[in-house]
Parts: sequence; C-alpha cells; structure tokens
Amino acid sequence: MYYPDDFYCEPSEFEMQVEEFKESLAKSIKSEFLEEMERLKAENRKLQGIKDNFEQVKRDYERKKMECDRMMREAENNAKRMRVEELMKRFQTFFWRPSWEYLYGPKCDKCDKSRRIEVTLPSGNKVKDECECDKSRMKVMVPEKMVRYELADRDRGIAAWYTACGKEGERYYKLDYAGTVFAEKNLVVPGTSFDVLEKQENQNSLLFSTREECLAYCEYLNEKNLVPMDTIYECDGTVWKSEEE
Repeated sequence: MYYPDDFYCEPSEFEMQVEEFKESLAKSIKSEFLEEMERLKAENRKLQGIKDNFEQVKRDYERKKMECDRMMREAENNAKRMRVEELMKRFQTFFWRPSWEYLYGPKCDKCDKSRRIEVTLPSGNKVKDECECDKSRMKVMVPEKMVRYELADRDRGIAAWYTACGKEGERYYKLDYAGTVFAEKNLVVPGTSFDVLEKQENQNSLLFSTREECLAYCEYLNEKNLVPMDTIYECDGTVWKSEEE
C-alpha cells in the first residue's frame, strides 16, 4: 500500500549532507575551542610562573636590603663603640681590693689531682675518700685587681667609676661606683691603720691604689685568721698565682 507521507519521512541526500556538515562544523569548533583552552591554560601557567618568580625575586631583594641595612647599622655602631673604647682608655685606672680564694697546703704524693685517695673497704670494694692533705683547705685573703674608668670633677668632689662589659669591639660601660664623697668611703688612704680598716663592714668595698698595699692588708687578715704560711696551693698541687704574678 502506498502512503503519501513516506516521501517526507526519509531524509534527502541534501539533508544528510547538511547534517554531516553541521556535525563536522561542531567537531571543528569544539576542537579549536579545546586547543584554545589548552593554549590559554599553558600561557596562564607560564604567566603564573613568571609572577611567582617575580615575587621570589622581590622577596630576595627585600631580604638582601634588610641584611645590608643591618650590616650598615652594625658597622656604624661598631665604629662608635671603637671610638668610645679609644676615648675611655684615657680614663682607665687600676685598683685592688681584698678578695678570697680557697687554697690548700702542700699536696701529698698518695692522692689524685682532686686530693682523693683510693681505699679498700672490709667488703673488698674500692672507693675514693678524702685525703688528709685535702683537710688543709682554707679561705685565704688575696688581692684582686680591678680595672675601672674614672670620670670625675675633683673641684666639685664628684667621681664616677665605670666598668667595661662585653668583648673588644662590642664593649659598653656601666656605672660601678658613684658619689660626691666617694673617695673618702672607698679609696683607702695610704698609711691607714689595718685595725681601722678591719672594722669596716663591707671589706670588698675597700679599694687600694697599689697591689702592695692590698697584699699587705690581706696578709694581715690571714695572720689574724691563723692561715698557715704554706697555704698557697691549688687543689691539684700547683702554686696559686694572682693576675699580677
């Protein structure tokens, strides 16, 4: 049986070509779009890399600039400190004060350098014990050297002494003693009776102008404290020496 509508149900060759063209065009556009997207992504990654690199260069520059500024400040401060050190050398002065050290009598040849001797217990165990020569330890008065920097106005009776802190090139100075009647309270007048000096409460505050004067006072105190003359050794048996010896 013949149906008139069958003629319109089957696509014509032209319509098929149109559909193929549309499909081909769509694929072509999609391909070009995808290629463009990939190109833009690659370009974006490249630009991001340039941006990241630029930020890193910027950070490195800021870091180096800060380091350079720090080094410049340090150089300037060191130069100032060096000038201060050179200036303060003109005001350097020395004093001695009575101090003390734990010293010993002569060391025997039976003990080790710590004055310990090995003994055997009834159980057979061996232990370290105090040697007899270790019992000679006593507190001995000795002169201690003090380096100070004096800034004074003697006409007004004002004096201030500073002590240096820190290593060379990085030194700073802090106030040690100050007062309008400073010398009368701390600096020992040559010839002052040792009996008078001994009555002062703070012996460390006594300051002598020479080591000889301070040493004589220390020997006076040691004699009064019944310190034996041979109490002059370190724990290991070496003779103790002060800074000036």
